[in-house]
Amino acid sequence: MKAFPLLLLLAVCYAAPETRAAGRQITVRVYSLHKTSSVTLEPDDGAVSAGGRPLGGPARASARGSSVSLDGALKAGPSKSLAVSGAVWLSGKGLPRRLYRGELTFTAEKSLLKIINTVPLETYLAGVVTGEAGDLSHPEAYKAQAVAARTYTVKYLKNHLGEGYNMCDSTHCQLYSGLGKISAKALAASDATRGEMLLYKGEPAAAFYHSVCGGRTETMTYVWPFESKPYLISVRDGPPGSPYCAIAPGFRWKTKIYFTGLTRLGRQAGWLAPDEAAGGMRISAWGVSGRAAEVELYTQRRRVRIPATEFYHGIGRRAGWQAVRSSFFKVLAGKDYILLDGVGSGHGVGMCQWGAEGMARTGFKYREILRHYYPGTEVQVHD
Repeated sequence: MKAFPLLLLLAVCYAAPETRAAGRQITVRVYSLHKTSSVTLEPDDGAVSAGGRPLGGPARASARGSSVSLDGALKAGPSKSLAVSGAVWLSGKGLPRRLYRGELTFTAEKSLLKIINTVPLETYLAGVVTGEAGDLSHPEAYKAQAVAARTYTVKYLKNHLGEGYNMCDSTHCQLYSGLGKISAKALAASDATRGEMLLYKGEPAAAFYHSVCGGRTETMTYVWPFESKPYLISVRDGPPGSPYCAIAPGFRWKTKIYFTGLTRLGRQAGWLAPDEAAGGMRISAWGVSGRAAEVELYTQRRRVRIPATEFYHGIGRRAGWQAVRSSFFKVLAGKDYILLDGVGSGHGVGMCQWGAEGMARTGFKYREILRHYYPGTEVQVHD
């Protein structure tokens, strides 16, 4: 069957010698952006158990109050939690169908399911690299992504510890869509860099990354009010006028936003009062890279200052992430609209994924790529 070579490659990959970090188990909340009260479970090849008993066919896990029940090929509950182990497909209304391995724990909170996947770090990493680098093609870019993603995971294992797990499966942490469509390149990159992390003074670095920098990355403090990191500074992405990431689809973009739409979005985001209307916008502060660091919205009675990152996220959550793809834009004024003339995609901090692809195509190796985007760091196997 077609899946067999992938399963064999997974087995070979996971059988390799491991450092303590590589052998670590992590917990990931799946379907973290979805609110659902039930999911369908379908066993993949191999033995699957639910609640300690064999699951031989499709079943449905449902939440009611603070209890979980299982119906279908196997009945269990209601109980406080349900543990499922093995390879199982999950699906449901409004949910993408995904394959998970390891252990899944189902609990209920206010009649909504909370699903946690416990999985080895390197298994999780193969899923992350598949999702995060899916548009890329060069093996060296994949290796750079694998090291950055592994480092980010270990650095931020406590992201959601207060909520009972390590990482979520959205881009708030790292994109993880299960293990149903793991790419051979992602597996190879994970295996080739096994245990390697990006270190600064011997400790895992804050290895942020993004899709397209637009020609220059940004110093972190102009994007987020975090403690300054000497390796998260603005670096030029290639020769002047010829950035490595210019090969990215949609490198340049334009978005027209009418004042009526800007007013509606501004009210929804809480930037404008219900009786205020937007009548214009300008950039009021810039970062080192030339990105907007702050914007001002004009209303009939005041100017509202908004951090550019908040504006970028606020518009994206309400109008879609293609509306304002980054904070690297110019504002052009029209009669009843503004035109954002921009480049790049994402927050602009750390490694530019399409820049890494461009560097790799030029002949740079993954360690050189990582040193370029995170100056002062080094790549080493780290426990």
